[in-house]
Amino acid sequence: MSGQLAFLPGGQGKKPSKTASHPVARSVGALMRFHRHQRGWNQAEAVRAVPVMGSVPTLSKYETGTTKQDPVKVEAFLHACGAPPWVLEEADRSLRRIDNSPAWAVASDVVDEPLAGLFAMEAISKVIRTYQESGIPGMLQTRAYAKALMIDYTRAQSNPERQRILQSLIDRRLNVRLQRQTLLEEDNAPVFEALIAQHVLTMEVGGRVVLREQLRHLYNLAENRGRIHVRILAGVGGAIHPSIILLKPHEESVGRAVYLEARNRGGELLVEEDDVEMYQAALDDLWERALDKRESMKCLADHIDRLVD
Repeated sequence: MSGQLAFLPGGQGKKPSKTASHPVARSVGALMRFHRHQRGWNQAEAVRAVPVMGSVPTLSKYETGTTKQDPVKVEAFLHACGAPPWVLEEADRSLRRIDNSPAWAVASDVVDEPLAGLFAMEAISKVIRTYQESGIPGMLQTRAYAKALMIDYTRAQSNPERQRILQSLIDRRLNVRLQRQTLLEEDNAPVFEALIAQHVLTMEVGGRVVLREQLRHLYNLAENRGRIHVRILAGVGGAIHPSIILLKPHEESVGRAVYLEARNRGGELLVEEDDVEMYQAALDDLWERALDKRESMKCLADHIDRLVD
């Protein structure tokens, strides 16, 4: 499969629907679509080869995650497409996760296609590593900090109509961000590794009180949640992008992806192996150069103390 596997939602170029499907369902559908393409089948040929799928419209809904996916049908389909055993196991685990996690969907005017692809990848990842030099990672933000970021971006718009639209979407965008964070609370949550530039700890987003609450939250997560690791980059520059998210859905290197975020303006999801390898190497280098856990915790504590009135 190499790095070509893209857990991207379908329907590019079509008029967006009111809501997007559960991100895990989209990722399972992407697995089905990818292996069907690998087999060289169009949807009609696939249905003839796997009659249990029933019809082309049903297969289409499975591949876009817009209908409940029967594990038996998914397994039969992937097996017929020649998918390896670990793919069948991953699909089964993913479908069980849908049953055990909040079945939330998001409005398409709040989440664009690359971001929906990121959600799908996050939902099945075993390891997520992120580098941020302009703010606290979204998965670790408090409600007040996230809202302050969104308000600041909205106020910065010069076009009054654009400003009005963004203002009307703040609460919905905020709910989506907080819903994403529930992924890190699950029993089988991914390992989440956050690299944060030290100057971010001094950026008073929302004011001193909001920043102090955010840094305390970050400290508590790093101290008490065994699968969340925070490392501070002190005086380290030269990153190849200001916001990088690396996603690893499997123990092997296959299926990795990188999301490059543009603050409050969506981003780009990369799945080509050479691209992913380059950004992973950059993140590995930054991780080696960052403060270790003890030093990072002390750095956070020092910045919290400076914010005490």
